[in-house]
Amino acid sequence: MEDQTHLPPIQKGVFHPPQPTDLRSPCPVLNALANHGYLPRDGRSIRAGEMNAAMVVVGVNYPVRALLTAGTYLENGENQATGLLAILRNPLVYAFRRFGLRYPDQVDAEGCPCVDLDQLGRHNVIEHDVSWTRRDAAQGDNATVQKNLVQKMMTAASDGIAVDTNDFAKLRRQRLQEQRRDNPEVRYGMLQHLSACGEIAFVQALFGDRKQKKVPIEYIEALYLEERLPLEEGWTKSKGWLPGIGELSAQAFKIVWTVGKIV
Repeated sequence: MEDQTHLPPIQKGVFHPPQPTDLRSPCPVLNALANHGYLPRDGRSIRAGEMNAAMVVVGVNYPVRALLTAGTYLENGENQATGLLAILRNPLVYAFRRFGLRYPDQVDAEGCPCVDLDQLGRHNVIEHDVSWTRRDAAQGDNATVQKNLVQKMMTAASDGIAVDTNDFAKLRRQRLQEQRRDNPEVRYGMLQHLSACGEIAFVQALFGDRKQKKVPIEYIEALYLEERLPLEEGWTKSKGWLPGIGELSAQAFKIVWTVGKIV
């Protein structure tokens, strides 16, 4: 057997599935970026600058990148100070602290703040119940992609070709019904709902067509099941136009409105 330790490094941009010891997140886009080498392939000690640079690859504009990383690289806020003094000391940190994922004093070998990909799976920080493709934390495994859930997403396409906003909204209602039936401990309120709808708005903006936001089922299979950028299927990063915070928010709220009441 060939000694894997002496193999040359895999070129950045080339897809390679994760090894058993590699760390991955509940986010298929970030996992795909790691599987292509735009993030460290082992999923460890990722700096904010590396995260920002990787998101450029899929066409995320600067304000969105800044927003996504602003909270992630804060230390987790469970044991942080509260009250007026904490707000006055640093309003931005206070506002985003619930999204912080770093452990206290977590830095890499050179002393730079960093996170590991699996830290994005910390329950009810960014990760939440009623995922599109994963089980709930109370069901024992909220990290592993479930093939049957990806298949449901693919078959949700009413035209059999691409999944549109109405299809995603219908699937969201179905997923919520399933998890309320299968997980008595499910936690899914408006905050989690906005997050779930925002995730799909993000995917629609990056991988769907600009006008109708329809995502081809071939892209969904590559991204969600293989956690691979759908380059072979014809996807290319948008040129000249990158979705901003306003557009992503509008699309997320459109999905929320299409889903309707969740209680």
